[in-house]
Amino acid sequence: MSKPPQPNATTAQVDRLVEGLDLAAANEQVAEVAARVAGLGSVAVAALARGLFARGEGRREKVAVLLACLTGEAASWAAAELEQIVNARPLNPTERAWVVAILRRLSEEADGPGESQRATPQDLLDDETELLLWRDELASLAPDDQENAIAPLLQDGNPDFLPLVEMAMSLASPRLDAAVASSLARFATPATLPLLRELLRRPDAAVRKLARAALVALERQGVATRDLFVAQAPRDEPVAACLATRPDGAGHIALLVARGRTPGRLRYAMAIVDPIESGIARVWGETGLTEAELRERVADYARQSRQEFLPLDLATAQAIVAAAEDYARKQGKHLPPDYVAWRRCIGSPPCDAEMPVVFGPSCSRCGTRIRNLQIVRGGCIAGRVALCANCAAKSRACAACGRHLDHYLDDYSFRTSADGSLIEFLCTACSHKAGKSR
Repeated sequence: MSKPPQPNATTAQVDRLVEGLDLAAANEQVAEVAARVAGLGSVAVAALARGLFARGEGRREKVAVLLACLTGEAASWAAAELEQIVNARPLNPTERAWVVAILRRLSEEADGPGESQRATPQDLLDDETELLLWRDELASLAPDDQENAIAPLLQDGNPDFLPLVEMAMSLASPRLDAAVASSLARFATPATLPLLRELLRRPDAAVRKLARAALVALERQGVATRDLFVAQAPRDEPVAACLATRPDGAGHIALLVARGRTPGRLRYAMAIVDPIESGIARVWGETGLTEAELRERVADYARQSRQEFLPLDLATAQAIVAAAEDYARKQGKHLPPDYVAWRRCIGSPPCDAEMPVVFGPSCSRCGTRIRNLQIVRGGCIAGRVALCANCAAKSRACAACGRHLDHYLDDYSFRTSADGSLIEFLCTACSHKAGKSR
């Protein structure tokens, strides 16, 4: 009687099968190799699963394809081995994404669709900080490795993974965009439409062509693509705070939206809106905060910026950010790299809202377009109206007491006039009284 192959010999045999696999071969040939590995028993399948973390050009992709072909008991063996690895060693964000996608597929093969008890990790999919860590990990890889890293997610077609796909798109890589566009139809859900809309805006003609093909494929699957340019449904996560500063002298507004279902698991996103040049100047945020820590962050920013945060209607805040994004695109500006993640926390406006700011403002006296250089020279913006540097330097009087204000010697502030059409100035004393009466 022949002896069963020893573990080391089995591992070597699996390695040879993996190395000899041609990913360009027909599906039947790939499935045959997977069946040969499964026929060697649980030791061989475990060795194959461990190969998911091995280095080597194209090795991870080959292992992922073979694991996806396993069924029944062999799928259970592979899933058990991967779960042991996950519990025994820390994984970087890219490895986690691979394992999540493959484990889900193996579990469905072993237990049947809908029977798997292995949940997708919501901390990776819903936490903006985790998503950004995953994006940064992906950005550090070579282009070929980037494509290999997102391949299991795209092959899986699980809508839960779309936040990761969106983060991959935030790298603005034509190769990754093309890979996403070629695979979006697999997800067969309206949740793909915001990603598809972004791909249709890309400057690369090949990416746009693939996106149009994905649009047709989704239509054939019954997805209502007429909603392509409709705003996303609002997030149902409760809003813990929505605050904004008044526009500063350059018209900049700081907006903060915080959300969370439990007091100790709050997240916030902060956006600095620039109505002159970039639309959105900066975006950042934080997750996993308590209410006290959130209040501390707000107080720290207010103290450092010498600005006061005031409550703002959520729809108005969302409308300002959405308008700032549109303005940036029209100006040909790049959005901040972290905007895609924190936009999720801010949300999309459910309807049009009156905005306290105008993008691309002009001087209310002479009509000159305001630019940053105008602000540096003495121009100013107060919400929806502005003055260029030349008009701001002309003779002026305090709108409250009528006293003449010297441009060089007097301290003063400015505000929007009662009818909202002009900027008016206040001397220091009247500005102080107005501040107290607010």
